[in-house]
Amino acid sequence: MKKKLVALAAVVACAFTFGACEEFGDLDLVGHINLTATNPVQGLPGLTQAYEDSTVLNFKSAMCNVSVDSVYIEAGEYAGSYEINAGTVFVGTRQDILVNDIAQLTFPLCGINLRDTVVGNYPISLPIDDFSFIDMLDTTNVNSLITSGLSLGGNVGNVFAVAVSEEAFYLGFSGTVSISAYGQDFHRVEGTLNNVQAVYVTLEQLEYLAGLSPEQRASFDLAAYLPKITFNGSISTMRANIDAIVDALNENSK
Repeated sequence: MKKKLVALAAVVACAFTFGACEEFGDLDLVGHINLTATNPVQGLPGLTQAYEDSTVLNFKSAMCNVSVDSVYIEAGEYAGSYEINAGTVFVGTRQDILVNDIAQLTFPLCGINLRDTVVGNYPISLPIDDFSFIDMLDTTNVNSLITSGLSLGGNVGNVFAVAVSEEAFYLGFSGTVSISAYGQDFHRVEGTLNNVQAVYVTLEQLEYLAGLSPEQRASFDLAAYLPKITFNGSISTMRANIDAIVDALNENSK
């Protein structure tokens, strides 16, 4: 992931033509995502999580853009390929992508995928008491969720995630992301995160849960097992072409 982020940071810096100009570092040119984590719940005794109560996370480089999918109609009057707006993808990093230290980009990484492109409230929902979401996570990863959205039970939902490392991440299961301003290209998209509760999942925990038999799952309290925390915060991102970011996340998903 680190290698991919270095590559995309260079692309973004060149796009804004600031390169390694450190004097631009504090101007919030591409935006930010600022979060505060509160009310940690440790889950099953012995499990830990990454953040303590009142942990502040400032992702001081953040961008977003419309995610576009295509559909193909084989025959008839409307035969052909059509592009559709599939939603909005936000990506935030802790370090400034406009200054000389882009080679040091690392985790954590914040990702949000909203299933529309307008001002409004976007609910975050995930059935953490149902093993269906564990099976879904076992066949994908957090990067795919950020770039493609949440697909569970035939429904595509909104996603909030904080990738703590290559081995662990937070995934929102309730709360709301509210977008108050949705600008055109090179303008701001503004919003807030409101009481977004998230479960903390490690690859080790995921492997253990995915391997439980149907009999074990029947008596397993999944919601009580996973550590949790609540995120609140603000979003102010530049809307621009982030294909390089999406491609980097998708490549790391393979």
